[in-house]
Amino acid sequence: MTKDNGFKDFFGDIKQHLMTGISFMLPVIIIYALTMVLGNIPGPLQELMGLISTYAQMLIAPILATYIAYSIAGRLAIPTALVIGLLSDQLGMGFIGGLLIGLLTGYLVKLESLLLNKIKKGQSTDFIIGYFIIPIITPIVMGCLTYFVLARPISSAMVGLTNWLNNMSGTNAIILSAILGAMIAVDMGGPINKIAFSFALGAYTEGAYAVSTPVLVAISIPTLAMALATFLAPKKYSPEEKAAGKSAIVMGLIGLTEGAIPFAASDPFRVIPSIIVGSALGAVMASALGVTSKLLMPSVMGLAGANNIFLYILCHVVPVIITALLVNLLKKNIPEKPAEE
Repeated sequence: MTKDNGFKDFFGDIKQHLMTGISFMLPVIIIYALTMVLGNIPGPLQELMGLISTYAQMLIAPILATYIAYSIAGRLAIPTALVIGLLSDQLGMGFIGGLLIGLLTGYLVKLESLLLNKIKKGQSTDFIIGYFIIPIITPIVMGCLTYFVLARPISSAMVGLTNWLNNMSGTNAIILSAILGAMIAVDMGGPINKIAFSFALGAYTEGAYAVSTPVLVAISIPTLAMALATFLAPKKYSPEEKAAGKSAIVMGLIGLTEGAIPFAASDPFRVIPSIIVGSALGAVMASALGVTSKLLMPSVMGLAGANNIFLYILCHVVPVIITALLVNLLKKNIPEKPAEE
């Protein structure tokens, strides 16, 4: 095995490790967001909803760290990542801290496992490694590293980032929203889309809803726009695309950008630029109009957390219509097949 292959085998697919952590973290964020909204409604459950929201928020970074580490090194990484992930959150390291602790813990446990596996294996050795050596050495090393080295600079950076995000206004906020909105549509659920969503996720966990909401608005616009386009100009679409347009309505309403993929695959040079324009426009409108949502949910699902429901809907409807008209303007009618004799 070459040095390069050994390096790749050890680190694996870092992007996949990060996405594993994010996928497990999202349900916790949804619990946090929903109970936070319910906690603002007077009633017998108000205090309980507030408590659940508080504890769910505390678990966001630890869950992220835990499942990143688990993706890298398996179950042996879970205890340390969970405990030190919670420590990092209490030290103010936030979302970035969860990412970093997950990666460091996972690769430390993986390295320890590789070194310890060189020892003659047996049932007693496996027991000692799994229940004493790694569970004792790893949290001590990671705890010292987190407390004495990482916590202060990262927590300071998070405070600065939070202040910067919350104080963004005017042109800067609109430019950022336009870029993130465009990124959402570029590859419709691919790596660039995930980068933009991860940025919005980080902003959301820091309470910067003015940054996260424009991205959430942009998510469903490509799919809904292509669904509308097939109904406005059916002669420009194949029977398969018209069928995809019907299913795209549902996909768009639940916030799946992937619903636009069939259209982009068949006509990328017309569809992709059009949906980029639409998603960027939706994000810019949300930013310029001051639309925010306290729910980390796109499309219809984010309505309950919107500060202005009418403007929230408007930021979807206008870009969807413009995108549908634009793509239909660029596309040509499909030639009719001659009737068979």
